[in-house]
Amino acid sequence: MELAELQETWSKLDKKVDSQKTITDKMVMDVVKIKHNGKIKTILKYEGAGTIVLFFGLIIAIWNIHLFDTLPLQICAVLSIIIMTVLPILSLTSVYRMNNMDMAKRNYKETIIEFTKRRTNFLMVQKWGIVFSGILMFTVIPITLKVVKGKDFFAGESNNLLWFIPIALIVFFFFARWAYGSYVKITGDARDILQELED
Repeated sequence: MELAELQETWSKLDKKVDSQKTITDKMVMDVVKIKHNGKIKTILKYEGAGTIVLFFGLIIAIWNIHLFDTLPLQICAVLSIIIMTVLPILSLTSVYRMNNMDMAKRNYKETIIEFTKRRTNFLMVQKWGIVFSGILMFTVIPITLKVVKGKDFFAGESNNLLWFIPIALIVFFFFARWAYGSYVKITGDARDILQELED
Protein backbone atom coordinates (compact mmCIF):
# COMPACT_ATOMS: atom_id res chain seq x y z
CA MET A 1 0.00 0.00 0.00
CA GLU A 2 2.85 2.40 0.76
CA LEU A 3 4.31 1.87 -2.73
CA ALA A 4 0.93 2.66 -4.35
CA GLU A 5 0.59 5.82 -2.26
CA LEU A 6 4.16 6.83 -3.11
CA GLN A 7 3.48 6.31 -6.85
CA GLU A 8 0.25 8.30 -6.64
CA THR A 9 1.97 11.14 -4.79
CA TRP A 10 4.84 11.06 -7.28
CA SER A 11 2.36 11.15 -10.18
CA LYS A 12 0.52 14.15 -8.70
CA LEU A 13 3.81 15.96 -8.10
CA ASP A 14 4.94 15.19 -11.65
CA LYS A 15 1.70 16.63 -13.07
CA LYS A 16 2.07 19.71 -10.89
CA VAL A 17 5.66 20.26 -12.09
CA ASP A 18 4.57 19.83 -15.73
CA SER A 19 1.75 22.31 -15.17
CA GLN A 20 4.15 24.83 -13.63
CA LYS A 21 6.61 24.34 -16.50
CA THR A 22 3.82 25.01 -19.02
CA ILE A 23 2.80 28.15 -17.14
CA THR A 24 6.45 29.29 -16.92
CA ASP A 25 7.02 28.65 -20.63
CA LYS A 26 3.87 30.62 -21.46
CA MET A 27 4.98 33.50 -19.23
CA VAL A 28 8.43 33.55 -20.85
CA MET A 29 6.83 33.53 -24.31
CA ASP A 30 4.51 36.40 -23.31
CA VAL A 31 7.43 38.49 -22.02
CA VAL A 32 9.46 37.80 -25.16
CA LYS A 33 6.47 38.71 -27.36
CA ILE A 34 5.98 41.99 -25.49
CA LYS A 35 9.67 42.92 -25.83
CA HIS A 36 9.71 41.84 -29.50
CA ASN A 37 6.56 43.81 -30.33
CA GLY A 38 8.02 46.86 -28.58
CA LYS A 39 10.93 46.85 -31.02
CA ILE A 40 8.66 46.44 -34.02
CA LYS A 41 6.34 49.21 -32.78
CA THR A 42 9.33 51.57 -32.88
CA ILE A 43 9.57 50.90 -36.61
CA LEU A 44 5.81 51.32 -36.92
CA LYS A 45 6.06 54.83 -35.44
CA TYR A 46 8.61 55.89 -38.06
CA GLU A 47 6.71 54.27 -40.90
CA GLY A 48 3.44 55.79 -39.64
CA ALA A 49 4.97 59.27 -39.64
CA GLY A 50 6.28 58.73 -43.17
CA THR A 51 2.88 57.48 -44.27
CA ILE A 52 1.20 60.61 -42.92
CA VAL A 53 3.66 62.84 -44.80
CA LEU A 54 3.13 60.89 -48.02
CA PHE A 55 -0.64 60.94 -47.51
CA PHE A 56 -0.65 64.75 -47.30
CA GLY A 57 1.63 64.93 -50.34
CA LEU A 58 -0.75 62.62 -52.18
CA ILE A 59 -3.74 64.80 -51.31
CA ILE A 60 -1.91 67.94 -52.46
CA ALA A 61 -0.84 66.31 -55.74
CA ILE A 62 -4.34 65.01 -56.50
CA TRP A 63 -6.01 68.26 -55.43
CA ASN A 64 -3.76 70.28 -57.77
CA ILE A 65 -3.67 67.83 -60.68
CA HIS A 66 -5.25 70.47 -62.93
CA LEU A 67 -2.12 72.66 -62.60
CA PHE A 68 0.13 70.14 -64.29
CA ASP A 69 -0.46 71.26 -67.84
CA THR A 70 2.65 69.97 -69.61
CA LEU A 71 3.55 66.36 -70.34
CA PRO A 72 6.69 66.32 -68.12
CA LEU A 73 4.72 67.74 -65.19
CA GLN A 74 1.93 65.22 -65.77
CA ILE A 75 4.43 62.34 -65.83
CA CYS A 76 6.02 63.61 -62.60
CA ALA A 77 2.58 63.95 -60.99
CA VAL A 78 1.48 60.44 -61.99
CA LEU A 79 4.77 58.87 -60.84
CA SER A 80 4.58 60.79 -57.55
CA ILE A 81 0.98 59.73 -56.96
CA ILE A 82 1.79 56.07 -57.68
CA ILE A 83 4.86 56.07 -55.41
CA MET A 84 3.07 57.94 -52.61
CA THR A 85 0.28 55.36 -52.76
CA VAL A 86 2.23 52.12 -53.12
CA LEU A 87 5.23 52.81 -50.88
CA PRO A 88 3.34 53.15 -47.57
CA ILE A 89 1.17 50.12 -48.35
CA LEU A 90 4.19 47.88 -48.97
CA SER A 91 6.10 49.21 -46.00
CA LEU A 92 3.28 49.03 -43.47
CA THR A 93 2.32 45.55 -44.70
CA SER A 94 5.86 44.26 -44.13
CA VAL A 95 5.96 45.81 -40.63
CA TYR A 96 2.54 44.33 -39.85
CA ARG A 97 3.73 40.88 -40.92
CA MET A 98 6.78 41.11 -38.63
CA ASN A 99 4.66 42.27 -35.71
CA ASN A 100 1.90 39.69 -36.08
CA MET A 101 3.70 36.38 -35.90
CA ASP A 102 1.84 33.78 -33.92
CA MET A 103 4.68 32.63 -31.69
CA ALA A 104 2.49 30.35 -29.61
CA LYS A 105 1.83 28.03 -32.55
CA ARG A 106 5.52 27.62 -33.43
CA ASN A 107 8.48 26.16 -31.65
CA TYR A 108 11.67 28.15 -31.14
CA LYS A 109 13.35 27.24 -34.44
CA GLU A 110 10.21 27.79 -36.50
CA THR A 111 9.73 31.20 -34.85
CA ILE A 112 13.30 32.28 -35.65
CA ILE A 113 13.06 30.99 -39.24
CA GLU A 114 9.72 32.75 -39.81
CA PHE A 115 10.96 36.00 -38.28
CA THR A 116 14.13 35.86 -40.39
CA LYS A 117 12.01 35.49 -43.54
CA ARG A 118 9.79 38.39 -42.54
CA ARG A 119 12.77 40.53 -41.53
CA THR A 120 14.47 39.85 -44.88
CA ASN A 121 11.26 40.81 -46.67
CA PHE A 122 10.95 44.01 -44.61
CA LEU A 123 14.55 45.02 -45.29
CA MET A 124 14.11 44.32 -49.01
CA VAL A 125 11.00 46.53 -49.03
CA GLN A 126 13.04 49.23 -47.29
CA LYS A 127 15.82 49.00 -49.90
CA TRP A 128 13.29 49.37 -52.69
CA GLY A 129 11.66 52.14 -50.67
CA ILE A 130 14.94 54.03 -50.69
CA VAL A 131 15.19 53.68 -54.47
CA PHE A 132 11.62 54.84 -55.03
CA SER A 133 12.01 57.64 -52.47
CA GLY A 134 14.94 58.91 -54.52
CA ILE A 135 12.78 58.82 -57.63
CA LEU A 136 9.99 60.54 -55.69
CA MET A 137 12.39 63.29 -54.64
CA PHE A 138 13.06 64.08 -58.31
CA THR A 139 9.42 63.84 -59.38
CA VAL A 140 8.05 65.87 -56.49
CA ILE A 141 10.39 68.87 -56.95
CA PRO A 142 8.80 70.00 -60.25
CA ILE A 143 5.22 69.50 -59.07
CA THR A 144 5.90 71.25 -55.76
CA LEU A 145 7.44 74.19 -57.61
CA LYS A 146 4.36 74.38 -59.84
CA VAL A 147 1.93 74.19 -56.89
CA VAL A 148 3.79 76.62 -54.62
CA LYS A 149 5.22 79.18 -57.07
CA GLY A 150 3.34 78.49 -60.29
CA LYS A 151 6.60 77.93 -62.19
CA ASP A 152 7.32 75.16 -64.65
CA PHE A 153 10.61 73.50 -63.72
CA PHE A 154 10.96 72.01 -67.20
CA ALA A 155 10.44 75.35 -68.99
CA GLY A 156 13.59 76.74 -67.35
CA GLU A 157 11.66 79.10 -65.09
CA SER A 158 13.52 77.84 -62.02
CA ASN A 159 17.18 77.63 -62.98
CA ASN A 160 18.10 79.46 -59.78
CA LEU A 161 16.90 76.41 -57.82
CA LEU A 162 19.22 73.91 -59.50
CA TRP A 163 21.73 74.30 -56.64
CA PHE A 164 19.14 72.64 -54.41
CA ILE A 165 19.29 69.27 -56.19
CA PRO A 166 22.89 68.27 -55.22
CA ILE A 167 22.28 69.34 -51.62
CA ALA A 168 19.02 67.36 -51.54
CA LEU A 169 20.85 64.31 -52.92
CA ILE A 170 23.54 64.51 -50.24
CA VAL A 171 20.98 64.94 -47.45
CA PHE A 172 18.87 62.12 -48.90
CA PHE A 173 21.88 59.79 -49.13
CA PHE A 174 22.87 60.28 -45.50
CA PHE A 175 19.27 60.12 -44.25
CA ALA A 176 18.55 56.92 -46.19
CA ARG A 177 21.76 55.34 -44.94
CA TRP A 178 20.97 56.28 -41.33
CA ALA A 179 17.34 55.11 -41.57
CA TYR A 180 18.21 51.77 -43.16
CA GLY A 181 20.97 51.19 -40.61
CA SER A 182 18.51 51.95 -37.80
CA TYR A 183 16.01 49.46 -39.20
CA VAL A 184 18.69 46.79 -39.49
CA LYS A 185 19.65 47.41 -35.85
CA ILE A 186 16.06 47.44 -34.55
CA THR A 187 15.10 44.26 -36.40
CA GLY A 188 18.37 42.68 -35.26
CA ASP A 189 17.47 43.54 -31.66
CA ALA A 190 14.02 42.00 -32.19
CA ARG A 191 15.68 38.84 -33.55
CA ASP A 192 18.02 38.74 -30.53
CA ILE A 193 15.01 38.94 -28.21
CA LEU A 194 13.53 35.92 -29.97
CA GLN A 195 16.83 34.07 -29.69
CA GLU A 196 16.63 34.50 -25.91
CA LEU A 197 13.99 31.76 -26.09
CA GLU A 198 16.75 29.23 -26.69
CA ASP A 199 18.20 29.94 -23.25
